[in-house]
Amino acid sequence: MERDHPSKMTAQQQRTLHLLGAPAVFLLLVLLPLESAAYPIRGSLGLLVWMSWWWIFQPVHLAVTGLLPLVVLAIFNFLPVASILPAYAQQLVILLIGANILATVWTRWGLDRRIALVSLLSFGAGAKRQILAWFGIAVLLSTILPNVVVAAALMPIVLAMLRFVGIKDVTQSKLGSALLIAVAWGTSVGGVATPLGGAPNLLTVKLIEEQLLGHEFLFITWVTHLAPLTLLIFAASFLFMRFTFRPDAEGIGGTRDYFSQELNALGSMKAPEKWALGLFAAATLLSFARQLYAESIPGLTPALAFMTCAVLSFTIRHRGEPLVDWEYAEKHMIWGLIYLFAGGSALGQILSQTGTAQFLADQLVPLAEGGGFIAVAVFSFLSIALTQSTSNTAAAAIVVPITISTFQSLGLNPIPFVYIVAAAGNCGFMLPSSSGGPALAAGYGVNLKTMFVRGLWLTLLLWLVILFAGYLLATYWPTFGEA
Repeated sequence: MERDHPSKMTAQQQRTLHLLGAPAVFLLLVLLPLESAAYPIRGSLGLLVWMSWWWIFQPVHLAVTGLLPLVVLAIFNFLPVASILPAYAQQLVILLIGANILATVWTRWGLDRRIALVSLLSFGAGAKRQILAWFGIAVLLSTILPNVVVAAALMPIVLAMLRFVGIKDVTQSKLGSALLIAVAWGTSVGGVATPLGGAPNLLTVKLIEEQLLGHEFLFITWVTHLAPLTLLIFAASFLFMRFTFRPDAEGIGGTRDYFSQELNALGSMKAPEKWALGLFAAATLLSFARQLYAESIPGLTPALAFMTCAVLSFTIRHRGEPLVDWEYAEKHMIWGLIYLFAGGSALGQILSQTGTAQFLADQLVPLAEGGGFIAVAVFSFLSIALTQSTSNTAAAAIVVPITISTFQSLGLNPIPFVYIVAAAGNCGFMLPSSSGGPALAAGYGVNLKTMFVRGLWLTLLLWLVILFAGYLLATYWPTFGEA
């Protein structure tokens, strides 16, 4: 007699499980009377679990999850709602809106098609080649430029190429998500190389100067001393991208001759295309050259440079019509996913402002009191773990001072260990709250489950690389401890 086998859960049952399971865990954490964790900390940890769960399994639209911080704080009041409202109108949200508007101008006049063909001719039609090329470009640019600016400049180009090959919904495309992730992760990896790679590096330099040296820390010192770690992180990440991502197809489709014929068929660039390209290039150039005019025009940040050029696109006219009108831009914008980006930022602020990130750090620090390999493991893990859920700058602000004070108390030179935690703190890959690149990728519609799962494995890989290489450098290379 045949036995009845239990049937698998239906899609509706799975959706219900995820819809109810995440808030149930949140409520459990909030209601448990744990003396070791204050109510704001339990609420923040619960919200982290809830948002991560919904972002990964998507029982609701990603943007809805991005709005959870507002709702949860309004009801459970473990932090004033007003404290996170700025996250929903912060500079990076403005940058994302401005860049999106400029990208709609490309679509309006076919510039996205031209740029896509140029990209395909430059890098070839192989999917893996495209992934590695965009990863490499992002790494290179992010060594000297802010991560979010690099991501904002490159991702619209990637999206233009994807639209040309017929990929409209990045979330449902392995190739589309892989390319956006390549740019996002490339900005994080590149940020390790120099102090100019991002705010956490500059903050680390400031803390070294104030708490250890009492004089200027030269940028060239960072570059030369962290060069071995930087190269190992890049090599490990490059190999991970090469062998882990399996796009929808081996090639994007078409041959070099086909792409060349299509590009020739477009003819020379029309005036509206030149305006569209010029406005985006101007916004990008203003963002990259910020230091040249910061004193004279302090308000023109990269975000507002993009917004300024976006507003201009509505006013510049070609043969009596504007480059883009609001009706067209509104239909082609990704409004919902902007709130996903803002929600990730709000989550990072909540973890920082409630003391949750500091609480997690305090649980691990006692493990490092013996020094040696265990201390390196604890502090590198603490740094790389915190930067996945809160901003990499907040992670540096928490971990670097603790590292300095702990190793000073042990009678050890803190400098090599500061370098190690600084490198680990740049490796934010998993969630939109981790750093600017992943945040913008989320805003452009990357598959968050893919970014989280693959990002988890890359995070573990790089933690091991940083742990063993950092320990060996600190132990056997005396120069690594100089500043």
